[in-house]
Amino acid sequence: EDVSKRLEELKKQTGDYEDALSRLMTIRANTARLVEEEEKAFKAGETLTDMVNSMIMLTSMKLSQRTQAVLRDVSTTKAMLFILVAIGPLLASGLAFIFIRGYTRPVNMLLEATRKIKTGNLDFRVEGLTDEFGELAGSFNEMAVSLKDQLVRIEESEKRYRMLFEKAGDAIFIVDAEGKNVGQIVNANEAAAAMHGFAAEELMGLNIIRDLDAPSAEKKTQDLIKRILNGEWIKAELEHQKKDGTVFPVEISAGLLEIGTHKYILVFDRDITERKRTEETLQRAEQIKICGEMAVGMAHEIKNPLAGIKVSIEVLLEELNLEEGDREVLVKVINEIKRLELLIKALLNFARPPRPQFSLVNINDILELAASFSLQKPSFSPIKALKDFDEHLPETMADPMQLQQVFMNLILNAAEAMREGGTLTLKTSYDKSSSKLQVIISDTGEGITDEMKEKIFQPFFTTKSKGTGLGLAISKRLIEQHGGNIIAESNHPKGTIFRISFPLVRKLEEEAA
Repeated sequence: EDVSKRLEELKKQTGDYEDALSRLMTIRANTARLVEEEEKAFKAGETLTDMVNSMIMLTSMKLSQRTQAVLRDVSTTKAMLFILVAIGPLLASGLAFIFIRGYTRPVNMLLEATRKIKTGNLDFRVEGLTDEFGELAGSFNEMAVSLKDQLVRIEESEKRYRMLFEKAGDAIFIVDAEGKNVGQIVNANEAAAAMHGFAAEELMGLNIIRDLDAPSAEKKTQDLIKRILNGEWIKAELEHQKKDGTVFPVEISAGLLEIGTHKYILVFDRDITERKRTEETLQRAEQIKICGEMAVGMAHEIKNPLAGIKVSIEVLLEELNLEEGDREVLVKVINEIKRLELLIKALLNFARPPRPQFSLVNINDILELAASFSLQKPSFSPIKALKDFDEHLPETMADPMQLQQVFMNLILNAAEAMREGGTLTLKTSYDKSSSKLQVIISDTGEGITDEMKEKIFQPFFTTKSKGTGLGLAISKRLIEQHGGNIIAESNHPKGTIFRISFPLVRKLEEEAA
């Protein structure tokens, strides 16, 4: 405002100066007037000069003030720019961090949820997200719920199949079918372990061919595996062996099982020992029927004529004066006739054994008596008898004469197998869990082969030159009439063991009724 006023005054003074100069130029003829106007013009010029100098000074001062203000503004701007340059990256980093954090937080939450589900935590849920991430989280949670439902169904199904696997009555094996591991047991149920005398964990890693098949079955099993690998589902009968070496028959059903890219064999085993015994019993029953028919016919067709021949020869021996050689021949004939009579009697006893006359007896007493009668021969003197009787053995209903006949037959067989000496062991025991009495008669004689064990109780099977082959067959029938069972085993390292077991009977059913 001050500058504008001074400019107006300067403009006015400039006008006055111009007027003075103009008048000065027009009055050149009047000297006095000229001098007067020159003075006025000079003063006006001085005044104008002063005003110009004043304006210059004022303008300079204003410019200086403006310049300083501008410099201050520039300094302020430089300071602000410096601050921005200094803290700009930090501010940008902070803003970027806030932005990235806001963006990556939901991503991290989803990644964490993925890790949780990967470790099996299907109850984990993603919450607190919005927008597109919220929709993604919702889909993720639905997926987790679906996975859990599927897992529950799979676990329930697995439990059902595992229960069927473990509780099955038949033995079940899963066996490797590839490379060097062919036959290696991968899994087996409790029935398989119990059937073979192992703990379940002991079966893992065993080879079903090398460790469970009886030696006689190995080649057959290898042939069966080849058929299975060709896609055939097979059924067959084999022999397996228990942990203690006992061999028993099994019926197997097996086929190929593929899990992923690996091949296995699924094997079902069934112990058919009882079935085989039943078949043998039926076979023996058929043999007995035939023997019975033969025995009846022989009793009529042979027994009476033999008796007549025997009497006639005895009369001839008494009445004729025969030479010693002829007499010996006739004596041998009589002895052979007696042997035939014993054979016929044995056949009749086998075909039609007398019904047991039951009474309450002590098995220890009967076994003791049978041993004392059987071992009286001087030829049995090298034999050492060991007795291990259960002193608390309960009494049972049985026919003492029939049991004594069985015990004597077994003891005599054992003694004849040890004519050069050996040990005869007699043992009795009672198993409370099965309520069964057991009698064991074992020797250290020649022993029996596996083939003999299968045939030893069959009628007419004998290893003796003078045997009828009916002693053990009759013994088995008598034991079976008592509801019992008799088996023959090898007595390692040598000899034979006969195990007799029959149920404890306190009172006959007829009497109880």
